[in-house]
Amino acid sequence: MPQIQQFQVNLFCDDVDGCLAFYSGLGLTEAFRAPASGPVAHVEVEAAGIRIGLTSARVANELVDLGVEPADRPATEIVFWCDDVDAMYTLALAAGATAVVAPTDSPDGRLHYAWVRDPDAHQLKFVQNRA
Repeated sequence: MPQIQQFQVNLFCDDVDGCLAFYSGLGLTEAFRAPASGPVAHVEVEAAGIRIGLTSARVANELVDLGVEPADRPATEIVFWCDDVDAMYTLALAAGATAVVAPTDSPDGRLHYAWVRDPDAHQLKFVQNRA
């Protein structure tokens, strides 16, 4: 039976360079880029063993006609579990995020969380365990 060896999320972007600068500003490190030089069509950043691919929607459609578009409203979100939601929220805003929900506690007090959108409007959630 085939085995899954790695997990990656790809986000289709209008502005790959802007999204790369944003995720780099959050401390994610670049792990892969295509093409290796020149205008970037796809770049991968990594944190906590997970990769996020930032792919030019235009290039994806030109290469293999995926029929994808960056959304102007979120249909998915990426969740970052972290040790300091307030600091990550502040860092994200400084890196170019748009605020959605400022840091707040869950109704039962077990979690502390906040939401932002990256420069291409992908929704991110930062979560911290309070227990």
